[in-house]
Amino acid sequence: MTIKKNGMEFSDDDVIRSVKRGNTANFEVLVNRYKSRIVNFVYRMIGDYDESQNIAQEVFFQIYRKIGKYKENSTFQSFIYTIARNITLNYLKKMNRVTFFSRLSEKGEGEYIPAGDVTPAEKMQKEEREKIVTRGLENLIINQRLALILKIYLRFSYKKIADVTGWSQPKIETLISRGKVNLKNYVRLQEKGGKDV
Repeated sequence: MTIKKNGMEFSDDDVIRSVKRGNTANFEVLVNRYKSRIVNFVYRMIGDYDESQNIAQEVFFQIYRKIGKYKENSTFQSFIYTIARNITLNYLKKMNRVTFFSRLSEKGEGEYIPAGDVTPAEKMQKEEREKIVTRGLENLIINQRLALILKIYLRFSYKKIADVTGWSQPKIETLISRGKVNLKNYVRLQEKGGKDV
């Protein structure tokens, strides 16, 4: 469902105003816009696609309940990711585990390498490296994980990360920097035949 005005698609704030006025069916527009992104965000945090879809449904349920508290001088994207972050962290605390998959590669952070561009040996080596990276990410403190996901996978600006987390820019920079160093050290150790810690 797309809401249009004079041939132009409505902004998030336009849709929210419409929902607040009682056109609750228009909430589906926001779900359609953000569902795949929220599922992807949650999946990166927990590594379980089915559970990511369940959590995304809870995110939209909470957004619908809290839509009256949304202030238009903020951005809806920050609002939705803040709720998604909180629900995901609560889930992780309950499950007492954190697993997400990385696409960090030698070619660059977050860069996707199509399967057709690598040989079977390179693909196997990349898969093994991703397993090592995943174990390394599990050893990071949760704030470092979250900072890396928001910056590397979602490519959020520091301002947007601050909006979602409430952290200062220096704290965000420190978390990302330390997270990268800790992850690289872990991967280097494992590739040299070290053992999990």
